[in-house]
Amino acid sequence: MSLRVQPFPTLPEETARVARRALRKGSLYLVLGEQIGHVFEDEDFRDLYALQGEPALSPAQLTLVLILQALEGLSDREAAEAVRARIDWKYALHLHLEDQGFDFSVLADFRDRLVSHEAGTRVLDRLLQRMRALQLLKERGKQRTDATYVLSAARALNRLELVWESMWVTLESLAKVAPTWLRGVVLPHWGERYDIAWRGSRLPKGKEQRSALAASIGADGAHLLAVGHARGAPREVAECAAFQLLEKIWAQQYEQRAGSWRWRAAGTLPAGVELIQTPYDAEARYAEHREHSWKGYTVHFTETCDPDRPRLITHVEVTPATQTGVEALADIHRGLQKSQCLPQTHLADTGYVAGHTIEESEHDYGIELIGPVPESTSWQAQQGGFTPEQFQIDWKQQRAVCPEGQTSSCWSESHDEFAQPIVHIVFPRAVCHRCASRCRCTRAKGGRTLKLRLSFAAIVQARHYQQTPEFAALYAQRAGIEGTISEAVRKHGARVSRYLGLKKTWLQQILLAAAINLERATRWLSGLKPKSTRISHFAMLMAAA
Repeated sequence: MSLRVQPFPTLPEETARVARRALRKGSLYLVLGEQIGHVFEDEDFRDLYALQGEPALSPAQLTLVLILQALEGLSDREAAEAVRARIDWKYALHLHLEDQGFDFSVLADFRDRLVSHEAGTRVLDRLLQRMRALQLLKERGKQRTDATYVLSAARALNRLELVWESMWVTLESLAKVAPTWLRGVVLPHWGERYDIAWRGSRLPKGKEQRSALAASIGADGAHLLAVGHARGAPREVAECAAFQLLEKIWAQQYEQRAGSWRWRAAGTLPAGVELIQTPYDAEARYAEHREHSWKGYTVHFTETCDPDRPRLITHVEVTPATQTGVEALADIHRGLQKSQCLPQTHLADTGYVAGHTIEESEHDYGIELIGPVPESTSWQAQQGGFTPEQFQIDWKQQRAVCPEGQTSSCWSESHDEFAQPIVHIVFPRAVCHRCASRCRCTRAKGGRTLKLRLSFAAIVQARHYQQTPEFAALYAQRAGIEGTISEAVRKHGARVSRYLGLKKTWLQQILLAAAINLERATRWLSGLKPKSTRISHFAMLMAAA
């Protein structure tokens, strides 16, 4: 399809007259049309379309439809029907009353274009530009970040279901791209075993029967992989995405011994960050956090928290469930910089705060990262011993002095499991053995050793600061992000992905954030500003006691 760029249409007089008479008590959509105005232009999405072809519908209007769809939690059919039948939607989209709308499949096609061109962030960026023009977004103000889990749209599978359905998906895909070749390599029992998608009730009950089935399926997959890579196999087989995924799953779930594939024991599986959970959503991962466990993704919301502005979501980051907040923070800051929404102060919980994130935030982006640094878990910290904070570290001279005045004998550098540079400091064994304070310092057979990151000084400073009243008052503002996450979850279903894959899940969360921003901006412009948290009568009574 091709795009004929047109300016956003003016509001038809008849649509405006009928909508204002029908919605005399006010409406979000009236405020959107009267005070916010149109946000998107066709020009913003020109690169999503070919130069020639059938004319496409206005991407500016379709983007607004997707946001309103997310706002009300509608399906594609319901959203298309709202465009055709609802006066308030016609008002927001500047459509004539007799406009017949479009087929609901147009929305799926437009989402696919946004995903394939990685244009989803433009939706939120363009909306934030409009908020900035309306003086609703403060430059270099305060922002806060927190995350919640997102369940994959694919059904959760156990390991035996995983390998069975992986075979079924691969055979289905190959039957489309190389049917003649596949007919010549299938084994006789495949027609019965892989005729339909797996049903859990068909699993054998006994442990030995399940092990035998896992071994048999493993042999099936090994045969398919062997003939698929053999000379003479069509190129389409090796290039098939399902075939490539099957190869990865077999490498994770089976191990080759003496020319055969054997079912891996539970303790020998790859790390969770690599382990594929379902062939339908290869990027979903299994994770545990506190009392929750899930298969899917993690979404990180960042929003403003300036007292004289509405709370607007400035960035959305979706990551595999196994990625931590510390790992995601750099991408969050890069995204904020790209959209020109960098804060001066960034409030985050302990999952995002580490010595190197504090230093990198300040050095790379001029951001003051505020949040509690995890306390030391060493036995010295728990039992009143000598902690690293009590040692004098001379980074230039590469030496350290212990609380008893002894100097280190060795200083070396390496990297930890997170690729962060660290230093190893060792004190002389003989000196430590005759030290009167040895019982408070080390239980090692040799001398005391310290393993410190280069950002150790930032950690020490942060631990001192988080004990002050100033930190407590500032960090208390971070709690407000919990309300935004609650709104996204309870009102908009943010914890369940409607689509398969990380990129489509990301687009869903971006549209959700844009919908929340649009609603909050219209309420602010209508004079409905957020009120302070209500306190129950009982709580006030106890506070006064």
